[in-house]
Amino acid sequence: MSQALYSQRLSEHLKHAQSFCAAGDYVQAGEKIWGALSALVNSRYPTPVFKPEHKKRRFVAMLQIYQTTHPGLLTQMQALGLRRLDDIFHNAYGLHKYFYGGAHYNNRFLSRLIPFLIQLIANL
Repeated sequence: MSQALYSQRLSEHLKHAQSFCAAGDYVQAGEKIWGALSALVNSRYPTPVFKPEHKKRRFVAMLQIYQTTHPGLLTQMQALGLRRLDDIFHNAYGLHKYFYGGAHYNNRFLSRLIPFLIQLIANL
């Protein structure tokens, strides 16, 4: 699959995540977040990766660069109880597991986490 197609998927996943989040369907929104993160990573590198650990490395590298120009990221993370950049990845991956029933989140946390992830991924 081409980088352009991954970019298109990124846009579609973010749009759907926003719609599901607005409707309070955090299960579907969370799965779309994972799809957006995956598409983001694969749209920015010439060779796609499929294993979560490879996506994590690439995503965290992107976050490290982003953090240098967006110091407010740390404040947003702290408000969500996230201490490290890889905590962002782990929560996004957790949303994928949540979709399949393998993780649990409360709706109050999701109502804050999902919009944060949508905005962050859109900015990256």
